[in-house]
Amino acid sequence: MTTIAEIAKEAGLGTTTVSRYLNNKPYVSKEKREKIEAAIKKLDYTPNRVAKQLRTNKTNQIGVLVSRITNPFFAELFDEIERLLHKYGYNVMIMQTYDDSEVERHFLNMLQSHEVDAIMLASIERQSQILKMAKKFPGKVILVNESIPGLDDQAIKLDHYSAVQNGLNYLYKKGRIQIAYVTGGMFNGKDHGSVRTQAFLDFMQEHNLNINSDWLFENYHSATDGDRLAKNISELSIKPNAIFTNSDEVALGLIAGLEDRNIAVPEDIAVFGYDDQPFSKYAKVPLTTIRQPVKAIAEASVKKLLYNLHVSNEIEDGNLQLKVIIRQSA
Repeated sequence: MTTIAEIAKEAGLGTTTVSRYLNNKPYVSKEKREKIEAAIKKLDYTPNRVAKQLRTNKTNQIGVLVSRITNPFFAELFDEIERLLHKYGYNVMIMQTYDDSEVERHFLNMLQSHEVDAIMLASIERQSQILKMAKKFPGKVILVNESIPGLDDQAIKLDHYSAVQNGLNYLYKKGRIQIAYVTGGMFNGKDHGSVRTQAFLDFMQEHNLNINSDWLFENYHSATDGDRLAKNISELSIKPNAIFTNSDEVALGLIAGLEDRNIAVPEDIAVFGYDDQPFSKYAKVPLTTIRQPVKAIAEASVKKLLYNLHVSNEIEDGNLQLKVIIRQSA
């Protein structure tokens, strides 16, 4: 195995200079870098990643936690984050919680065992355990499109409360006031999706609209869930005239399921999505939804993380506005 001393001898430089180069330290001139790189190429040197990790206490690994990578929103978000972090020499691993707080805890513990340098959470299951780990490892837990009280300075937040109310207000102005609500979390939960659910409850109360318990649906995530939802809706004796789904994927399955059961969208029931996935405008009934700026979310999150890790001095400044996109489904 080639050693640093052999590289130094081949380059005609000191071992300290070569070590500085290999560890990305400053004050190595361009001329010396070129000599070192030529020596490395000639001697076919491969750095020992484990030894470097022990020396620097860095893994160059970042964990990105989502609920399900099969969700197109999370797939697109992870793709953007990975591309950006690769430019800075980081390897990125995807982690899926499947809405299980114990799985979330396991991944958070990877910080404690020094398996990753930082964790980015694009979904949250239990606020208390995330807050605890974030306090223990300042700057190394980043909330991506999520928020937790007491952790605002480490969160890339979007105003989902206002976005939900804007969507509901659009339905209200169209005369769609018998509104069903669908969430990926638990309706009475305090973590996953709770901000959006609170926006729905507040809107219904402010407009004196009835909240029908038969029209509240929780733990719906996929297009298959959307088809199942359509079956449940079709069997109701009293049906809503609008469904706010919180997910384009669920909404598309719902539209197909309703049409299969001879319930016309939007004539009989309007369907509202969330995310504005690329496929949403190509649905059989193009989907009215709320657009999330995925690229801007990824860029802002990565900038915050790199700033915290003292890799970059850039501060996030992207446009993080959510927007109602009106199409034919509502």
